[in-house]
Amino acid sequence: MPDLAKPTAALVYSNELSQHVLSPNHPMRPVRLRYMHELMRASGLLDWPVLLQDVPRLASREEILRCHDADYVDAVRVIGSGGIVPSMHAFGIGPGDNPPRKGMYDSTALVVGSTLVATELVRSGQVPVAFSPAGGVHHHAMFNRASGFGVFNDAAIAIQGLTDAGLRVAYVDIDCHHGDGVQAAFYGTDRVLTISLHESGQWLFPGSGFVEETGEGEGTGYSVNVPFAPYTQDDVWLRTFDEVVPPLVRAYSPDLLFVQLGIDTHFTDPLTHLQLTTQGFTEAVSRLLALGTEFGGTVAVGGGGYDMGAVARAWTMATAEMAGFALPEQVPGSFDSVTGLSAFSDEPGPAPLPEDAAQEVEQYAGRSVEAVKSAFFTRFGI
Repeated sequence: MPDLAKPTAALVYSNELSQHVLSPNHPMRPVRLRYMHELMRASGLLDWPVLLQDVPRLASREEILRCHDADYVDAVRVIGSGGIVPSMHAFGIGPGDNPPRKGMYDSTALVVGSTLVATELVRSGQVPVAFSPAGGVHHHAMFNRASGFGVFNDAAIAIQGLTDAGLRVAYVDIDCHHGDGVQAAFYGTDRVLTISLHESGQWLFPGSGFVEETGEGEGTGYSVNVPFAPYTQDDVWLRTFDEVVPPLVRAYSPDLLFVQLGIDTHFTDPLTHLQLTTQGFTEAVSRLLALGTEFGGTVAVGGGGYDMGAVARAWTMATAEMAGFALPEQVPGSFDSVTGLSAFSDEPGPAPLPEDAAQEVEQYAGRSVEAVKSAFFTRFGI
């Protein structure tokens, strides 16, 4: 039983984070955060006394400029105010992944502020782990352009603030898509170790994240990518995680662990092809949290996730894991924001793969592990 006088985790959230719409048919639906929060409430998690609940703030222009070009930031502000920017396509804004919309600047600055609040809570020692579920989905955003639903890269901005303060950070991204924007932000420095586990860019956006992308200059050897084949399931994913992530993070010995918890790895996600379950995802979260206790704490952000029921369940389960709260097995009947949910865990999960497909998936993961070990383990003295 945790000490009820001291918070064990923090959740940074307000419903304002869930109210914007990217476009009518856009797969990225911020309302998923409200569904998550309603499930947390229905399950009793928000009444748990050791879960500290805080609200986001708007990030300042100066904070956003840590990782973004001034012309780009100003263009987003003009677009967000309803103005016209003739060069918006050069900034990655237009029909498709990143449509122009009123309020674009403020809603994204609030996401950045949410992640900054979570980072401040951990850095100050108020909690060992803090979760900004609205964050992380912007992990594709680049220095001077939007990309892959991302506008301002909240994770990179928060991490840059930590490195500016003299800290070394390990960033672990378990989203189904390669965390290319965060990788790019720190590709030339040894102050951040980035590790991304994802469906291979051979099959999935953004088409990057291969083992050969190892960094440049002072950052050579500090960018780690672990690609998976489509249809990878819990057992292979978790075994691969264990072989790569804990040894590298421990060898790097960061001051703080920063994790991106995308749940588009789920087997029902409409945009991706990995086949994790909510319980497999939560096991990964548990292992990351245990790793974070060895260093200066853990900052967690959300990420991808386009099946509303999977997002609500998985991030509720992750927050419960952070706070030491025992969820009920069944989704409470009072929760009706997403229909058709019964249990938090996926029973049954995805169908077992045919023997030949399962062998191919396992062999692909094995080749990734061996390539990572060959490229990095000797360098880190492992």
